[in-house]
Amino acid sequence: MRHGRLPAAQLTLAIYDGQMIEVTPNGTAPNGSSPTGTAPNGTAPTGSSPGTAQITRELAQRLVEQLAPSLVHNVNIMDATGMIIGSMDAARIGTRHDGARDAAFRGEAVHIAPGDEHQGTRPGVNIPLILDGYVVAVVGVTGTPAEVLPVAQVLVLTVHMLLTQERLRDNASWRESATRDILSTLSLGKLTESRLVSGLRGIDVPLQPPWNLTGVFNTAPGANSSVSLLRQLRELSGVVAADINGAVWVLSGSSTAIGLSLLRQRLQQSRAQPLWFLTGRVGATMPQLTGDAERLGTLLARPGLLVPFTTRASPEIRLDSLGLELAIAGLPDAMIDDLAASVLAPLSATLRETARVFLGNELSIAGAARALGVHRNTVVQRLDRIEVLTTLNMRHFSSAVSMRVALAADDALYVDGAQ
Repeated sequence: MRHGRLPAAQLTLAIYDGQMIEVTPNGTAPNGSSPTGTAPNGTAPTGSSPGTAQITRELAQRLVEQLAPSLVHNVNIMDATGMIIGSMDAARIGTRHDGARDAAFRGEAVHIAPGDEHQGTRPGVNIPLILDGYVVAVVGVTGTPAEVLPVAQVLVLTVHMLLTQERLRDNASWRESATRDILSTLSLGKLTESRLVSGLRGIDVPLQPPWNLTGVFNTAPGANSSVSLLRQLRELSGVVAADINGAVWVLSGSSTAIGLSLLRQRLQQSRAQPLWFLTGRVGATMPQLTGDAERLGTLLARPGLLVPFTTRASPEIRLDSLGLELAIAGLPDAMIDDLAASVLAPLSATLRETARVFLGNELSIAGAARALGVHRNTVVQRLDRIEVLTTLNMRHFSSAVSMRVALAADDALYVDGAQ
């Protein structure tokens, strides 16, 4: 049977880490070296190393189905043992292919001429695909070898490209998941600094203290900037980021006020929708970082509490300025509802907005009138009406605080209910 190798005068081909390599009939490259650099007899080792892409039946069949529409020949993908795991001929899946087994063992293409086939094989060409020095698959094309060889050569390169894309996608998904786990665990208070540094090193991001944690979010209706933000952040050094609770959490190492300011400016550039930054302490210790993570998670669970702050000129909202919002965010729904309804129930939407603007202008009647676009006497009349309905004279500090709490509770319930 002649299906083992080409005649001695010819060179055969194999794919080694994405390159089409000429191999002599004794299994070596023309310069005499082993194509894989590991096997003493010039053959490629079978199996897979840690980190080497794996070919599952699902992946192999998906690859075959991607390629099938552009081909007139049958295509098989075999694993390193010669088992057919993907094929345009469903009946052959799960059967052994001796030609593919030989190709994997030798690390070189195997051609089966018409008349030389036997059980489990058909005429065609089988080319091993080698990644990281290991055979991870054999790609076979059925037909007369001289006719299908060019097709097989292009096909195996295509499979290599698709497999590499799959591996990169898996690695990216794994890193994204690991990053999310690290940042989520921060808020539980169970992560020591040494474990944090070790975990970051494990995803190839060797950050060091002092720290900063910032939540980046966008409240515009229908806005979803997390994908582009994460893509942008992956290109920056000194940070890791993950999408958690509707915001992108950004952990910075060796943090400084200047560095964080530059980061905010860079992320804001060329964006149609503005971003807001819920910023933790700069140069934080590990206990402070853990506290900021817990605050961030609690506030993002009630995003309505943050909406009023997005009307301000500055895009930065400091976590340590949100004590009232944090206290409300941690309360049960029934208590929040009672805090809002006990004050706001008798007030119209206009009176509620007047109260909010009056508080936002530091209890200034003139400032509220300018912001609302009305005469100052109109503001005075509305404040008097609020006092009649709620007994709260908002010109007084204690009444202003009560109204502030009620409005914040209403914000929390409104967005939470809308979700």
